[in-house]
Amino acid sequence: MKHWMFWGMSTLCAWAAMGSEMGMKNKVGNLFPADVKTVGIVSISSILPKEKFDCGTNLIVSAGYRVKVMPNVQGPKVAPAETRARLFEKAWLDPEIDLLLFSRGGKGAADVIGLIDWEKLRSRNMRVIGFSDVTLLVNTMLAKQIGHPYTGPMLSSFGSWTAKARNWFGKMLAGAPLPTLQVKVLKSGTAKGLPMGGHVTRMHHLFQKGIAPSTAGRIVFFECTANYPVDQLKSQLLEMRDAGFLKDAAAVVFADFRHTGEDHTNLNQFFETFATSLPCPVFADYPYGHCSGSLLIDFQREAEISADGTFTWR
Repeated sequence: MKHWMFWGMSTLCAWAAMGSEMGMKNKVGNLFPADVKTVGIVSISSILPKEKFDCGTNLIVSAGYRVKVMPNVQGPKVAPAETRARLFEKAWLDPEIDLLLFSRGGKGAADVIGLIDWEKLRSRNMRVIGFSDVTLLVNTMLAKQIGHPYTGPMLSSFGSWTAKARNWFGKMLAGAPLPTLQVKVLKSGTAKGLPMGGHVTRMHHLFQKGIAPSTAGRIVFFECTANYPVDQLKSQLLEMRDAGFLKDAAAVVFADFRHTGEDHTNLNQFFETFATSLPCPVFADYPYGHCSGSLLIDFQREAEISADGTFTWR
């Protein structure tokens, strides 16, 4: 029986490969496209607790796929930035890995993206999925036009996501037709373009460093957790606006923000006022971010938004 081991892979991962080779029954539908046989689990940020690792990996295996896991995914402590960069590159270039799925976000990606040998990675058009702190990486990929970036549910999300989000995940990756969505209109207008964006503070970091991708003709998504003060988010969005970062965007979409109570009200009021100051249409309440119903977004798939807030993926 062949074991797929990868730099100290856990016992679960060895079992995962065996289960796949034995033809384990597909219990959750097609998570990944037909050409994906092995999923690489990577991290350039925080480590993932064992219970979430086990839950997410079990789901992938039960769907009939193999996994290869980087040794820094579970710790026991966060590896040095240089190590995280080298392991990410090694996974990207591993011919047995068909797609890279981040284990989680957290913090630490800012220390890694400048250490990655991006030119070396041009040899493979690798599909990479991540959000939150990984906003830094997928948008750097976009800026450098390297690989195929997606933003949305990571391994840590798999245990809590909804059936709709799981079904959407597979269809978005496969390029299959998707149902239309209805979003809230903050500033009316029509928009069509490729998406980009993610966590507000991570997009602000890329903007400040001068390494953010251009927003020209793009539908820019923003999301955030409640860990960041409302005043900080306001300040960062205003700074990006005032510097002209959003002036050529096709649209801005405020997705899921985890703030509650007065903070939630405060943010919503700010979004409404902020929308009037932008030259493009602005929408809100798209299901993407730190929520169980977060929907995967393909940075290479065009979307269209009508004046009434009907959101269509082409």
